Amino acid sequence: MTNFAALYKSFFILLFSNFSTLLHAQYGGTGVFSVLKQPANGRQAAWGGYSSAYRTPDANLLLANPALLGPETENRGSLNFNTQFKGVWSGNGAYCGKYKEVGYFGVAISYIDYGKMNAYDAGGNSEGVTNANESVLALGFAKPVSTQLTYGANLKIAYSILGPFVGTGAMLDMGVSWCKKDSTVMLGFVVKNAGVMLKSYGQNSREPLPFQAEVGVNFKPKHMPFRFNFTYHNLQKFDLTYDQYVKSNTIDLNGQTTSPAQAGFTNKLVRHLVVGTELVLGKNFGIMVGYNHQRRTEMGPDVRKGVAGFSWGLNFKISKFNITYSSASYFPGFNMNLFTFSAGLADFKKK
Repeated sequence: MTNFAALYKSFFILLFSNFSTLLHAQYGGTGVFSVLKQPANGRQAAWGGYSSAYRTPDANLLLANPALLGPETENRGSLNFNTQFKGVWSGNGAYCGKYKEVGYFGVAISYIDYGKMNAYDAGGNSEGVTNANESVLALGFAKPVSTQLTYGANLKIAYSILGPFVGTGAMLDMGVSWCKKDSTVMLGFVVKNAGVMLKSYGQNSREPLPFQAEVGVNFKPKHMPFRFNFTYHNLQKFDLTYDQYVKSNTIDLNGQTTSPAQAGFTNKLVRHLVVGTELVLGKNFGIMVGYNHQRRTEMGPDVRKGVAGFSWGLNFKISKFNITYSSASYFPGFNMNLFTFSAGLADFKKK
C-alpha cells in the first residue's frame, strides 16, 4: 500500500508539471466550453458556486474536486437539472464505485443546451434555425493515502456544437482533500481544466480552456447548528477585474468625461472569495445561503444591484433520495435554479 501511494503521488506531481505550461492567464470569464463552469450540484450552487472541500453522499462531487470521492459516494448515483435563462437548460449525472483496494472510480456526464436560434450569414442573410449545445464526459479516480488524506484526478473530454461549427477539447483535473479525524474541519485544493482544445471552431485558432485553481475550507463547530464553507477561487491570477476597462471614458450628467476608479488591492482580493453557510436542522434537513462577490461586482448593475451574487438552497431527504434545491441570483430578476437527486443504489435492492 505504501509503495502504491508513493507511486500515485509521483504520478500526480508529474502530471501537474507537464501541464504547468498551459496554465497562463486563464481565469473566470474567459475560455471556451462554458459547460465546464457549471456548478457540480445544488449544494455548490447554494454556496456561491464553489465548494472544493466538503464531502457529501453525491457522486457529482468529482466535478468539484475528484479527491472528494470516497466511502460516502461509493455505489451512489446523482442527477442534476438546471434551469437557467429562458430556453437554456443544463445538467449532469454521475456514478461512483470502488474496485477492491485500488481506489474509488467515478464517471460523470455534463451538458448544456442553448436551444434553437435564428442563423444568419456574414451578410446578414437568414439561414434558417440552428442550435448550440455542449457536453463533457469525465472519468475520475481517487485514492485515499490515509484515513485523512486523499488524492484524485479527472480526465475530461469536451464536445461543443455552435451551429455549423464543432469544437473538442481534452483536459485534466487534479485535487487533494484532507479531513480532520472528527470530521469537523475539511480542506481541499484542486486545479481544473488543464488541457488543450483538440479541434477549433471552423478555421479559427485554438482557444484557451477555462483553467482555474481553488482552495477551500469547510468546518462545523461541534456545539453549533451551523456549517461554514469558504473558497478562494482562481488562484492562478490575482487581478480578476475587467469591467473597469470596459466602462472607460463615460459621460456624466454634466457632459464631462469620467474614468472609473481603479480597483484597489482589497477589491481584487475579495473578488476571489466565496462564502457559504448552512443551518443544520437535523440529520436530513438544512438551509444554505451563499455569497459570491465577483458575481455581484460583475453582473450587478451600478444602481440597485438587488440580490445579485447571493444564493440559497434547501437540503432534505425523502425516502431513499437526498434532494437539494438551490437558487442563485446572477443579476436582478434572473435566477439560476438547480435540483439535485442523489441515492445509494444498494438501497433499492430487495432484502
